[in-house]
Amino acid sequence: MNFFRSKSILSSFAFSSIAVLATLFLWEAVIGIFEYFKTLMPIENLSLGLRSFILLFLLAIIFGGLTEKFSIKKILPYAVLFVVVWAACSFVAAKYFAFNLYFLRVVVITFLSMIVVHARKLWMIDGELTENLVRVASTGHLLEGKSADSRIESGLRLLETVLPLSEAIVFHYDEHCDLIPVGRARSESKDDGLMSRQTEWRENVELCQQAFESSRTVVDTDLEESGAVRVALPLIHEDVTVGVLFVKVQKNFEAADRHLLEAFSGQLARNFQRKELRRKSLPHKTWWSGLSTQSAENRLDVVNLINSVMKEHSFSVIAGSYLKEAHAIAYLDGTLAYLNRQMRHLADMSARQISEIDLFGLLDGFRTDIFNEPQIAIRRVLQTGENFNAELFYPETNKTLRIQITLVKVPNDEVSIHDTNVTTKPACFLITMTDISVVKENERLRSDMTSLMSHELRTPITSIQGFAGLLLADEQMSEESREFLEIISNESQRLSKMLSTFLSVSNLEQGDKQEIDKTPVKVDTVVHDVVSEMQKQAKQKRIRLVENANLHIPPVAADRGLIQRAVAHLVDNAIRYSPERTSVIISTILEADFLRVVVEDRGYGIPPSEKEKIWQKFYRIARDGQDKEEESTGLGLSLVKEIIEQHGGEVGVESEAGNGSKFSFTLPRL
Repeated sequence: MNFFRSKSILSSFAFSSIAVLATLFLWEAVIGIFEYFKTLMPIENLSLGLRSFILLFLLAIIFGGLTEKFSIKKILPYAVLFVVVWAACSFVAAKYFAFNLYFLRVVVITFLSMIVVHARKLWMIDGELTENLVRVASTGHLLEGKSADSRIESGLRLLETVLPLSEAIVFHYDEHCDLIPVGRARSESKDDGLMSRQTEWRENVELCQQAFESSRTVVDTDLEESGAVRVALPLIHEDVTVGVLFVKVQKNFEAADRHLLEAFSGQLARNFQRKELRRKSLPHKTWWSGLSTQSAENRLDVVNLINSVMKEHSFSVIAGSYLKEAHAIAYLDGTLAYLNRQMRHLADMSARQISEIDLFGLLDGFRTDIFNEPQIAIRRVLQTGENFNAELFYPETNKTLRIQITLVKVPNDEVSIHDTNVTTKPACFLITMTDISVVKENERLRSDMTSLMSHELRTPITSIQGFAGLLLADEQMSEESREFLEIISNESQRLSKMLSTFLSVSNLEQGDKQEIDKTPVKVDTVVHDVVSEMQKQAKQKRIRLVENANLHIPPVAADRGLIQRAVAHLVDNAIRYSPERTSVIISTILEADFLRVVVEDRGYGIPPSEKEKIWQKFYRIARDGQDKEEESTGLGLSLVKEIIEQHGGEVGVESEAGNGSKFSFTLPRL
């Protein structure tokens, strides 16, 4: 069949030739029958020569090929016109020239070749339809993830957790009209004897038989025990009863439990139906399958199977309306496939408006100063495959939304969506909107309170520093008192520095990325200035600062003061946590899309478990024997991280305990 599909014209010629040969053979047979009726038509006119045979053969080939190339609907008017013209020619040739043009044979061969080729096309389409049905059904099986038997077992375990079951049995109705148990859960531990169990089993089967024959739920209440019941529920799918679920509850059975069991039985029925349809032989691919009633019935079963899978998977779409986040799914051509209730509410559009717009029409309704060109965001997601994330603020409504655009990738058609580490290809976009107005307001209030408290603390700290300085100016003060005052002065300075850093971090967190004053900045110049300023501090600890300058560094769009502060914090940490007589290397590296600054030291290093924590506020690594002067506020690295992320870059660290650290950050190139 596949050969014929790839060689359709040749196959049409072959079928047309077969039709011609069959027609001529039958025609000669008819001639032999009518040999006895020579008075009606001379035998000489009925005989067919080689030349006539070849012409009729070519005629069948021509009309068969045209039918294959176009369609019988388009060729039929021309065939009728040809037959009319040929009839006229045959009449003239017979009447005036006594020449036979074999009109009847031409008519039969013309239409028979067209019918044969058209029947072959229908046969090929039928075979292709069968293959597509099988493929779609197989794809649905890949989506299911578990077999029907596994789903029965997991379903019974679920029932045991939500209901006080004594026993649960799943019966399947087989082709011999018998109820066959295919799954069972039993929690009773008492042994009632063989005869008692057999009697109870017969009663349970009879109850199930009643439910099966009536197609209704049968409840048998045990009057001796309060709340104890036996329930038999028919498993019905597409108006076909495929089995029975028997449940025995020992106590506390309520009316609401019956609705739960009926919903569960509906799920079991779908599982059974799919199992039964998959057990049947799929539509055949042999040449006679188009004439087989069994094959036709199997195709109907495959359609039912596809309908069952689609119905079950529609539940996931409905479940999207229960999510707090707003979701939309769009195909790669921009057509909107699905919007949940929250997305329609945020977009403030009716169902008619939603059906008239595409992906860009939806995103246009969420434009802000930051998100002012949605097509650029979509293009970036397609090019890189990475998510687009942004926070959109609308001052007129004082609402903040977090948007995420994700490129959804799916595996090949023959691979289950549950498999991992497989090749995937882009399929659609997932747009997620989350209203974070309350979260942002809480963060703003917390930051405002923190800033207020920090400012209020700054005044007494400044007073302590001032008075400590005045007292230290007294030359008559005892050495013990002077030592105490120096401790007060140093600690107040340390506290003041910590407050300043904390305020800087808070201000950056409160500010928007657009509020940073970005100008063209030569990062290598910034690094050189920082190294020059910190040479004195490094020499005090006998540490050599090495600057690996790159003369071909282009400028980047950044806030010079903030970038200088980030570099200074990294260099200060490297000096502080490096032993004497070592080097700190500061490098500026140009990469494809970023500019990278690296600060490398030969210090204590960072344990692997601490690498992610060092960027948190107030987090400090505890080290044995660490001097008081080496202790930090725990805010420097968090400030560096906030500065770099506000510029659209990333921070990183490579370190090994005892072998130094390599801190780095990137900045996007212009």
